[in-house]
Amino acid sequence: MDSSHGKKRMNVEDDRLSGLPDELIHKILSFIGIKQAIQTSVLSSRWRFIWTSMPYLNFSRDDFHRLHNFSEFVTHVLSGRNNQAEVSSVKLSFHGEDAYVIAEQIMKYAFSHNMQKLNVACVFDDDNVKFPLFLSSSRSLKHLSVTKERFPLTVYRWRHPFSYAFKATSILELPALTTLYLHDVTFCCDENPVECIDLFSKCANLKSLTLKGCYIYGITGIRIRLPLLSNLTLESVGGNVEVFGIVAPQLKNLTIRGSFVRDHEYLISAPDLVFLLYSGYDHLKLYTNGFLSLEKADICVSSPKDAHQVLRLLQHLHRVKSLTLNLEIVELLSSSVELMSHKPSPFVNLKSLKIHPAREEVPEHDSVKMYAEVKSYLLDGSSGATFTMVTREEIRATRNTKLAQNRITTLHALLEQEKARIETKLTKIAEQRSLPFSECIDSHIDMCWKYTSVQIKTGKEKASNIISELQEIKDLLAKLPASNLATVQSSFSTLCAEADIVTRKIAECIKMDCDEGQRRLSMCIHELAAPLQPPS
Repeated sequence: MDSSHGKKRMNVEDDRLSGLPDELIHKILSFIGIKQAIQTSVLSSRWRFIWTSMPYLNFSRDDFHRLHNFSEFVTHVLSGRNNQAEVSSVKLSFHGEDAYVIAEQIMKYAFSHNMQKLNVACVFDDDNVKFPLFLSSSRSLKHLSVTKERFPLTVYRWRHPFSYAFKATSILELPALTTLYLHDVTFCCDENPVECIDLFSKCANLKSLTLKGCYIYGITGIRIRLPLLSNLTLESVGGNVEVFGIVAPQLKNLTIRGSFVRDHEYLISAPDLVFLLYSGYDHLKLYTNGFLSLEKADICVSSPKDAHQVLRLLQHLHRVKSLTLNLEIVELLSSSVELMSHKPSPFVNLKSLKIHPAREEVPEHDSVKMYAEVKSYLLDGSSGATFTMVTREEIRATRNTKLAQNRITTLHALLEQEKARIETKLTKIAEQRSLPFSECIDSHIDMCWKYTSVQIKTGKEKASNIISELQEIKDLLAKLPASNLATVQSSFSTLCAEADIVTRKIAECIKMDCDEGQRRLSMCIHELAAPLQPPS
């Protein structure tokens, strides 16, 4: 009955899915790989050919043990697919140059079927790989994401001039493209170095652009002129590039991170910029005709050295409403207060100023208190602005509080496990006491004592570990200010009480093991002391 009922329920659910329109079934199948999608063809005649018109293709080399099987599968899918059905989206994951040839086969097919979205994740052990030229001139592609990684053995090697390369002469010509994400992609010129190039000039509809971990080789200047660009992220861009020229009248959000390889200059025309984030080791060299709409800026220079450059940067941000600076910038300004003497605050619209440290630990001689002149320079132009400053001590206190809470939680769980183990052990000892004497002899008294000695050693180690962990947690608590200590003191006291119970139970368990050994020994001696019966 149960089996029959289960089959009927499965049939009903199958019928419900089968009754859905093709478009919805395609969407459901898009969340799995094409290999798994094809396997649904055995469900019923309704599902037999549903995969052949799927507009979403998801291929992964990892689904196959051998490259030959992957190649055969790709050929089977592309040849068996309904050739009239368009391809709207492709996700492609592969590794190795041999698989790259197969990947090109997939991409060529998809582009011939008006693909709109392409997500490529690839791993190579060889850096000298060129990006397919046909990909740089699609008329239908709207979203492109390319992520390239190396095998672990080469992860820590200094970046080679070629990773996954676009040639500069092959400027991207993707007129429908609105989103572009490139990770670890190299832009390189063919022969002689060039001063400046506009790589995205033929992507007029681009609204979101991200360059992350990319390498610019043989090109000293990158120009980004995009009339519809709204979001731009430049993260850890290295190589020969020295200048970024950005002209984006509709740019709203600009993020620049981790430019550690070389000082870059940024020439920016973005009158509608609303949000600016900069995070880097050195100063942001910014040249602009003014951010007239700037509302929020988050500036973090982890090792600032030139107070003049800091002040010039702040002048560019004079219209900002919410400003976040790292403490190291403020400390630098506090060591050069004469530069701000008798100068008015540039900020007239400021509503919020936040200061926080970029580095938690600094030498004592490098730490400088925030002088009143610096605070006045930042806030006097906006009398109603709120001011929040987070010190390194507060950061450390927050970190140590979280660490103490996590260790309390972990030790509490271990104590609960130990209590359960001890209860099981005590039950087992009680059962052994009820055994007949003959079975006690059979269990070998010497082995019993050996087992007891192991239990004593193990119990001692466990008790010592518990005490050691409690001491380390207490050392963390000793570093906390009173306000943070109050939030965890109660939990720690409860933990100590639980630890006391558990260590007592450990000692009790060891004592019962010893008592059981003594009981067996006594029983054996009493048996031996019994009068012998003369033979009849």
